[in-house]
Amino acid sequence: MSVETALAQLLRMIHRRALNLATLPDDERDPHYDHIRLSCCGAAEQIGQSPDKAAITANSVVEFTRAMVGIIETGRSPGAERSANRPRVESSAVWPGRPH
Repeated sequence: MSVETALAQLLRMIHRRALNLATLPDDERDPHYDHIRLSCCGAAEQIGQSPDKAAITANSVVEFTRAMVGIIETGRSPGAERSANRPRVESSAVWPGRPH
């Protein structure tokens, strides 16, 4: 399996998990984050990362998942529609170096 394929599969899995977690109350999410952390840590060790590096990787994946849940929640909130008073930010201004 190529690195690109593995990353695409990982992102799809994280996206699915984030969608599911966003439907849960905040106080019910921690066990799910712990499960993601343990699964990711085990997988990272299995591919040869040291236990310390695997733990760092797993924590990064959990934080990324938490960020995705936050984005999903923000997008679902009633005030998420773009305000007519709030100008649209040009994507190249947000991502320097990105072509117009």
